Amino acid sequence: MTIQPIELPETIVIGVLALQGAFIEHIHYLQKLRPQNHTIKAIPIRTLPELQQCQALVIPGGESTVISSIASHTPGLLEALIEFARDPQKAVWGTCAGMILMADVDGIGGGRKKMVKGWEGIGGMKVWRNLYGTQLESFEAPLTIPSLSNPSKPFNAIFIRAPAVHSLSPESQVEVVAQLPEQFLPPPPPLDSPLGEPNVDDLGKVWLKKGRKMVTSFHPELSGDVRVHEFWVEKCVLGR
Repeated sequence: MTIQPIELPETIVIGVLALQGAFIEHIHYLQKLRPQNHTIKAIPIRTLPELQQCQALVIPGGESTVISSIASHTPGLLEALIEFARDPQKAVWGTCAGMILMADVDGIGGGRKKMVKGWEGIGGMKVWRNLYGTQLESFEAPLTIPSLSNPSKPFNAIFIRAPAVHSLSPESQVEVVAQLPEQFLPPPPPLDSPLGEPNVDDLGKVWLKKGRKMVTSFHPELSGDVRVHEFWVEKCVLGR
C-alpha cells in the first residue's frame, strides 16, 4: 500500500496512549531515536488536547477493555482516538492490546471480559485475544526480519498474553513484516466463533503494516532493542 507524502515539522510529536499498560517504555525507546532531519518528542496521552498535538500515536500493550473504557470516560478522547486510528494520513502503531484495538469494529474474539469494539485502524483484520495463552505462558521467540537494520541479528520478540490474527480479508492490502516460526504457533481459535472460521495461515503473522498503520502482537518496548521503533518512525511516520 503506497504511503502518500505529507508535510511534517522538524520536531515530530509522537503520542503514547498512557491510560493503562506499558506506555512509559515506548516513550523511552522513541526518545532514543535520531531520524535524519527530524527530532522526536514523545509524550504521554491522557486527554483530547494532548492527542491534538500529535502527528503520530502508539497504542501500547495492557488491557484493551480497560484502555477503551477509560478513554470513553475522558471527554472527547475515545471518538478522537478512533478518528485518528482510521485516518490514513496518521501514523498509528498498536502493540498487543493496541493490536486488538486496531482490528475491525466487530473483528475481536476471545477473552472472558466484556468485549471491546475495534477501531478499524487496519481494515480487514480480525484478532483473537490471548490466543497464545495466559501470563504464565508468556514466551520469547527470535525473529529474523529482513526489513530491520542489521537484519542478520535476530529480534527477540516477547509475547505476553498475546493476541493473534484470526483472519485477514483478501482486500486488506496488509504487508506481513514478520511471522512466527512454526514451533511457536498458537492453537487455532474455535471454528464456531462469532468471527467465523479462522484462517490458519494468518495465525502466525505477528507484525503487520498497512500504509502508515502498524501492529505487533509482541512487545518490542520490552526487548532492549529499538529497531522496531526505528522501523515504524522511518516507514510509517516519515514514510521513507
